[in-house]
Amino acid sequence: MSNSELAWLVAGNTFYFASAFILAFTLKDNRAFCKYLCPITVILKFTSRFSFLKIEGDKEKCTQCGNCVKACLMDINITEYVNNGERVLSTECIYCLTCTTVCPEGILNDTFKMDIGGKEHIQRR
Repeated sequence: MSNSELAWLVAGNTFYFASAFILAFTLKDNRAFCKYLCPITVILKFTSRFSFLKIEGDKEKCTQCGNCVKACLMDINITEYVNNGERVLSTECIYCLTCTTVCPEGILNDTFKMDIGGKEHIQRR
């Protein structure tokens, strides 16, 4: 690798990481880079619309405690989906299952069905 290639590599990575830090501090969101700058997100958001595996909650048993919303790394308003009787159709969902583990009632489960996602209920910070 030549010196000019190395310089471009270092400059590109520096810009990439600096923009991530600036976004994180400006938007007060530790996953801002993943949400807004990561090039892989474009592909993943499209394919996640057609995913068979999604989170679903029981509307009748939900106590509206909000633990799932607070714990969600992607700021998805999970209770909105549960109240509407829908699976979590947000393309922002990275399927980390944090919401299912923090739910005190244990009403959130992963389900295997076909429905096209894309309906976004996102909490803004």
